[in-house]
Amino acid sequence: MRIDLHRHLEGSLRASHLLQVLARSGRSPQRPAEFRAAITTDATIDSLVAYLGRIDTAAAVLTTAEDWMQAGLNAVEDACDDGLDYLELRYCPWFVTSHTGLSPRVVVDAVSEGVARASRSVGLPVGLIAIILRDLGPDAARRQLDTVLDTRDVWCGVDLAGDEAGVPCREFAPVFRRARDAGLHITVHAGEAAGPASVADAVEHLGAERIGHGVRSVEDPRLLEQLAERGTTMEVALTSNTHTGASAGFTTHQIHALLAGGVAVTLNTDNPTTSGTRLSEEHRRAVNDAGLDPATLERIARQAAVAAFTSSGRQFAVRPEGDDGE
Repeated sequence: MRIDLHRHLEGSLRASHLLQVLARSGRSPQRPAEFRAAITTDATIDSLVAYLGRIDTAAAVLTTAEDWMQAGLNAVEDACDDGLDYLELRYCPWFVTSHTGLSPRVVVDAVSEGVARASRSVGLPVGLIAIILRDLGPDAARRQLDTVLDTRDVWCGVDLAGDEAGVPCREFAPVFRRARDAGLHITVHAGEAAGPASVADAVEHLGAERIGHGVRSVEDPRLLEQLAERGTTMEVALTSNTHTGASAGFTTHQIHALLAGGVAVTLNTDNPTTSGTRLSEEHRRAVNDAGLDPATLERIARQAAVAAFTSSGRQFAVRPEGDDGE
């Protein structure tokens, strides 16, 4: 069974699509060397700043609603080609707006159209998660949520992403309370660039059901106990965590301590293009490089079904034993 709950659209852009857009427009990348690195899967990445910079460089190529409609369609087709059973794809309309000048509503409509078209065509169920930018502060977050709620039928969840050391989580509590009241699920980026307190705050103040990454939770044994007791799920991405420096490597990855502490864990791609990976590759690395046994990998996959934000994902949790869809 292959379920990816943490995949960014902006980090899933096809290199061939980016090159086609540049050729069609007659433009050249503003920074050719950075652009080549952004679409080269074997290029070295050694920090979160470098990692995010490549996402920015690639995303800046797409400037029209049609570009982003196609990006949504491509992302779903690529997930299907990798044998996924279910995908939750997240993106930030305001990030796209900052690069294109398109209104957030136009961005939402374009991406949703591409995702829905591909989902129907290939038969892959997809849930969409709206990312709210933490760096812009709580006032901007309220306006961002207004757009999300105006397009409520599109989304299954809301995410908070950005500088973990920036505006404290508690200042976004009213915004996320509104999201929960509207029936939206909550996931929060935490415990990647900052320590375990970031994770604790996301759970306490925002009601996070899942944590994006969360690997630094292992630095606080009491927090691990609390996460296990609450059933809070960590959205782990082995390759991305290594690229950004959140983890020192596969063999020493914090996934081992999370599992040993009884914390619910899922395995995800984060940004397939940026990390040069696919979910099938993450599964392979989990066994061959991180040293997880197949039974543990199956348990992780089933947890992804349990933690899915839509019934389309959760249905895979009740499959008969041995029918794993691979």
